Amino acid sequence: MNHPERDLPDLSALSALDFRLDGYTLADGSDDYLFHALTTNHDCLAPLVTHHTDDGRNSYLVLHDTAATWDIPGSPQLLAMTLTRDPDNRTFRFDAERHPLISLAQRWLIARGAAPDAVRMPPERTGARPADSLTTVLEEQLMTSGTRYDVVEHYTDDCTEYETSVLVHDTDPTSVGKPYRLFLETWSPDSPTYTLREGAFPDVEAAWEWMENREGPLPAPRTPLPAVLATPRAGAARTTTRRSPQPPPASLLPAKPPTPPSPGLRR
Repeated sequence: MNHPERDLPDLSALSALDFRLDGYTLADGSDDYLFHALTTNHDCLAPLVTHHTDDGRNSYLVLHDTAATWDIPGSPQLLAMTLTRDPDNRTFRFDAERHPLISLAQRWLIARGAAPDAVRMPPERTGARPADSLTTVLEEQLMTSGTRYDVVEHYTDDCTEYETSVLVHDTDPTSVGKPYRLFLETWSPDSPTYTLREGAFPDVEAAWEWMENREGPLPAPRTPLPAVLATPRAGAARTTTRRSPQPPPASLLPAKPPTPPSPGLRR
């Protein structure tokens, strides 16, 4: 329920993010406290995907929160958000969820009505790009996966290893025997590219044992890949030994301290 006495953020200040909320107020029943928490540090939010429908009623966004891991290490850095406007009453509603990978954030927006082509990364994107065709194929696979994958755990390390690990349960019949898939995105603050790789495991314990020991490459899934990509995955996994901390529960409430040192936008 709205609380008029609460000091809501100046919505006009969000114009840099292209929220298009000038002259709008939150609709009755909306969680104004949560919206305030999400947007108070709007200077820490960098837009990666921004799409507005032609009628101006709906917007779909993916934002990079540069302060996400400053307060809680391992937190997902990507914030997917939908805005639904009522032009007649000049009110809006919103929904939001944090995600560890851009493709999962895009999947969430698609499930809420966005056309897949509308929420792809724009050609004029800044920051890192996919390093190879396999990365692009896996991102497309995740983005368009619908309800196929259930996220089990995830962890974003932007301090030492510069990687994001996402463990999912694959409900597709082709994954029988090894239904747990580990998607590992690695990047470097000094590199213009990043990679995404997929490994298959029989259970959660096996996946996190591999994460802890890094003995050999990721176990390849049996899902067929396009012929052009059916080659050994060079560099699929490093052989360094590192204990991966168990991911904390994902929270919508963003960090409120000053922006931390950042390796830069990965996208």
